[in-house]
Amino acid sequence: MGQQTLFEKIGVQYEERDGLFYPLITLDIKDDGVNVGKYGHMWMQYLKSEYPQRYRSLLRFGELNQKAAEVNEVAYELLEDIETEWLQKHKPRNKNSFSEMYKLRTEARLIAEEVVLHDVVNCFH
Repeated sequence: MGQQTLFEKIGVQYEERDGLFYPLITLDIKDDGVNVGKYGHMWMQYLKSEYPQRYRSLLRFGELNQKAAEVNEVAYELLEDIETEWLQKHKPRNKNSFSEMYKLRTEARLIAEEVVLHDVVNCFH
């Protein structure tokens, strides 16, 4: 019996394929129950495509979901602040008009979401 490799010493199992032995190593991703939300998912996709090394690093150390949840929280806070401020400046002519309020709220959401995407989601964190 020959000298054991490091993997054999720590108890890693091997699989033989085509005469070669491959260690059976898996990434143990734990579901930490963190809700990353809409903007957290968008940020993860942005990070994965634009900064793959940072994405892999956060994933490897188990910090990706936590960071995405933080991005999501900041994004929703900013979204709400921008919407509220915009709606205070742009009052409806007829407060009883559903369609006018709907249009104002939709416009506020679109403006706020554009800022959030630019300033929070599509940024390196």
